[in-house]
Amino acid sequence: MNYLKRQFTYYGVVGLALVAVTSCGASVDATVGYALRDRLSTWPGLAWMDPVTPIGEAGQSRRDRLYLAGTVGRHLPLVGQGLYELADDSGSIWVLSAAAPPPQGEPVTLRATIRYEQILLRGQDIGEYYAEELERLPPESP
Repeated sequence: MNYLKRQFTYYGVVGLALVAVTSCGASVDATVGYALRDRLSTWPGLAWMDPVTPIGEAGQSRRDRLYLAGTVGRHLPLVGQGLYELADDSGSIWVLSAAAPPPQGEPVTLRATIRYEQILLRGQDIGEYYAEELERLPPESP
């Protein structure tokens, strides 16, 4: 039993240290922090560190900023901004970007803030969540 306690404590301390390191790495270079958290999330007990949130769960997330990954769908023209649909197996979300939208069908990973736009129709809220793109991450090299 003491062996299990020591092992759990060891993994807990190592896990906390890795979280601290990846957080610092993310502030220096978001791509490095993202890549490190992605690799660490495959370790037993650290799956919660997976940085990519399924699009279908983005509206329920309590985090300020999320990583989203998916395939670019439709585009809508806007003056001075880009608006495109990002979809994965769990759903889709519209992404508002200061940059031009990526080509349709292209896989994209981005860091975004999730926003909610309330739309009232006959007293009922039919609003929708959308993502405000903060950073488009470079594609992972093979």
